Amino acid sequence: MNIIFFMIKNFKEFHESVNEKLSDLQKEYREYFKFMLKCYSVKSPSDLSDDKKKEFFDNVKKYWIKGKGVTKEFDKIEKELCGDKK
Repeated sequence: MNIIFFMIKNFKEFHESVNEKLSDLQKEYREYFKFMLKCYSVKSPSDLSDDKKKEFFDNVKKYWIKGKGVTKEFDKIEKELCGDKK
């Protein structure tokens, strides 16, 4: 029992330390990617068909500028992209 507690505690500490080291832009991308998954009603892109997966990643690229962040506010993206999928 102690080994399981130890492993869980160490994983939690590791996860928190990774999150602390992420830049604000990396944190924003994580939030954005999760938002896009929600628009497609999946937990992972691997849950999508090949055609939907291509569409998903095309849309991820469409609304994200590398090094700058999201091109629009989430609510505007949601109206354009996710409205009929929710």
